[in-house]
Amino acid sequence: RNLTESFQRVSAMTCRRHMWGVVLLGAALCFVPSPTPSAVPRARVAAPTRFPAPAAPAAGVLAAVVGLVLSLAPAWATPPADSVEAAWGFVKRNFYDQTYNQQDWSAAHERFLERARKGERAESIVRDMVGSLGDRYSRVIDAETFEQLMAFDPLGVGLVLARNDQKEVIVSSPPFVGSSAAQAGIKQGDLVDTVDGLSFQEQSLLAVSDKVAQKDAETVTLSVRPKDGAPRQVSLVRLRQAKPQNQVESGVVSKSDGHKIGYLRLRSVGARSALEMAEALKALRAEGAEELVLDLRGNGGGSFPAALEAAELFLPPGSVAAQVKLPTAENKPIRVGEGAQPPATEPLAVLVDGGSASASEVLAVALRGNCRAPLLGQRSFGKAAVQGVFGLPNKEAVALTVARYSGPGGTSIEGGLEPDLPGPGVALGGFSAAGLFGALGGPAQSGEYTALDVAEASKVALAGCKAGEAW
Repeated sequence: RNLTESFQRVSAMTCRRHMWGVVLLGAALCFVPSPTPSAVPRARVAAPTRFPAPAAPAAGVLAAVVGLVLSLAPAWATPPADSVEAAWGFVKRNFYDQTYNQQDWSAAHERFLERARKGERAESIVRDMVGSLGDRYSRVIDAETFEQLMAFDPLGVGLVLARNDQKEVIVSSPPFVGSSAAQAGIKQGDLVDTVDGLSFQEQSLLAVSDKVAQKDAETVTLSVRPKDGAPRQVSLVRLRQAKPQNQVESGVVSKSDGHKIGYLRLRSVGARSALEMAEALKALRAEGAEELVLDLRGNGGGSFPAALEAAELFLPPGSVAAQVKLPTAENKPIRVGEGAQPPATEPLAVLVDGGSASASEVLAVALRGNCRAPLLGQRSFGKAAVQGVFGLPNKEAVALTVARYSGPGGTSIEGGLEPDLPGPGVALGGFSAAGLFGALGGPAQSGEYTALDVAEASKVALAGCKAGEAW
């Protein structure tokens, strides 16, 4: 629980009463012991991807996980009451609305258990239980989808890593039984200095795990040491996963006046987002780009920490990117850190539409809320909920809303972010972005960009804007 990054500190609270907590995906990642034997799947708080979309996670999202190994439930059937009891407890302890949609949750407990005693299937009872909460994001995840969700492991060695208060990287939970890390004698609380020679002092957890995931190696070497012991080099056999696809496409287009616009399209928000965007920015500048367009249309979200890392490319260190609200706490500001390079200063515009959701909305609201860029396009999807995914004895899982987030100054994301300049073809203060919004293909349709003046759009749309205030 000793998590150092600001969002990690806040989100670790969602793991209260449980054994372990580490924030990596979206809002938080929790491994929660099931009330049944240890072979039952652990639960996790997943990335704030758009529900109720299918839960098969994108590679870019999953690339943010560090050392996750699937632990399956026993093959034998479990009594319906076990899964019903477990689901009821997860709702009671973790659901965001502690009124449970104005229900007496203790009375509901007996009602649901009575159905189980009469032989009704746990799947049906749990679905009714979650449905009674009246939350459009909370749902039941079938066993096959949950197995896919839990199976991704970039390091492939059975470890979950986090930073402590001293900014050291530690093994935050016991290595999974049967994993190569467990066989090597690695213990919870051990310090990890390097992975394949990559130092955590110079790079984030996400960046290191992603670089290791990109390799096609059979083994990975860690420098591990007990808290008060000497370091040792440990070579561990990996279970490799498919390499994630590129998350960024970019190019330069010329306007009618000869000025050049750098175009970046972010497909999803994952571990490689900030790295790829930083590389793209260098290439765009080398080609003479003077203004920037960040296209988040159709970006369904992904990793919250990755969204913060992407925001670092454009915002000064310490800027409030978002606020998180837990059931029993006040809003906590989440600030961007100091990036590996100075933040970009070129005029910037952000494109959004109804497909822009979750972590991509966090990035958009961070830039708009700090007066860094206007939003152009259509209203975004509007998902401001953080899901916890909790494994049940019957191998299914329940996804519950455990927290909500908003933009700087409390700007609401729920219901969608309203663009400063709707499109297509709507003028604002004499500035027209007509033609811009048909260019989903990006730089290939360079003629569509000739009417855009990013600097003028920013000047007009952000007039009177005060960083950190709701709008």
